[in-house]
Amino acid sequence: MKMYCMALVAAATVWSVCGLLPTALHTTNTRISASRHRLLGYDQSLLYSSVGTATGSSPIPIINDLQSELNAEGLGLCHGILHASGVRRLSDLKALTPDQITRMGVDNFDSRELVRVMNKLTFRNDGEQQQQQRKLSALVDGAFDRPSLGRFDVIPRQDFEMQVICAKNDIFKGRLFTVEQCEQLNRMAEYHAYKSIATNSIGAGWTNEIYTLTAQHMQCKNVPGMLSTTRHIFDQLKRELYPLFNGRIVPSSIEFESDSEPHLVKYDGKAKGTEMHTDNSEYIYITLNVVLSDDTDFSGGGTYIEAIDETIHLKQGEMLIHLGDLEHAGRDIHSGVRRLLISFFACQWEDAKLNIPNSEMSREALAANHALRE
Repeated sequence: MKMYCMALVAAATVWSVCGLLPTALHTTNTRISASRHRLLGYDQSLLYSSVGTATGSSPIPIINDLQSELNAEGLGLCHGILHASGVRRLSDLKALTPDQITRMGVDNFDSRELVRVMNKLTFRNDGEQQQQQRKLSALVDGAFDRPSLGRFDVIPRQDFEMQVICAKNDIFKGRLFTVEQCEQLNRMAEYHAYKSIATNSIGAGWTNEIYTLTAQHMQCKNVPGMLSTTRHIFDQLKRELYPLFNGRIVPSSIEFESDSEPHLVKYDGKAKGTEMHTDNSEYIYITLNVVLSDDTDFSGGGTYIEAIDETIHLKQGEMLIHLGDLEHAGRDIHSGVRRLLISFFACQWEDAKLNIPNSEMSREALAANHALRE
């Protein structure tokens, strides 16, 4: 459920980017029943918690705390832009180039501090043998480029690789973005958030003022170029949602629920998930959830759906589609950074009963509709 707040607190945006803001506004609902969990694959660079786990369970991977490392060097405000550029530990800074620092939009003060730390790391002989795990990048274009088309050429269709998780409850999975596209979106968002601190643009960067269930979120419309960059993909997705629902949605009726959609969500460090909830208290709409982070960047997470008693885990670029009317919850994040793109789509149903706001009749009609599909 989305609620809009009236108060705007300037400090909230800065605290959010620094990782000082509380990471959730709600506790996990006790109604959540036991679910089947699937441990994601992690590479050998991950550190494992020394805290004991339940008998027979695997240890929880703990991701390196880059935020604390940067805080100790006076670079805490740079965490978002550095992480989005591929930095995962302080030693990765040695691989940064002057051009990348410029592209990130780092201000003069932080730029000098970055160079200082980079020089210290370069000349420090501490026997560290860790290899750079990923290529650093500061590009905010290129990943969504399409080939030039002639007058009579057909726009190529993107394969969303749609899969049915549960036809009865209208739960689907697919791929919306490539890995490269996810990384570009993360950089676009974090570079914008960093600049919004300097300009004191309240609510333009990471904020907690729009949605009550997540402590750090950002509207895509506030990120320069993000909506225009992704428009062709969302236009195709909206067209391909109709066959998923087997003609039950009125043609040409699917649109973003409001101009606040889509939006980004960020979990930074250990964070409570979202409590059991639905995404719209009035209408039966469609929810889209896309993971923008690599699954080695965080531990925990996933979307628990009560109707199937299962937690759905997605890889980077994959999407989960379900009706907002389904009870669901976000699982806790144990460590690391998890980024998501979420959108709510409004639609009109062919069955007029489903369009009645906040009505038991609409819920009963939906249940009957599902029963016919069993």
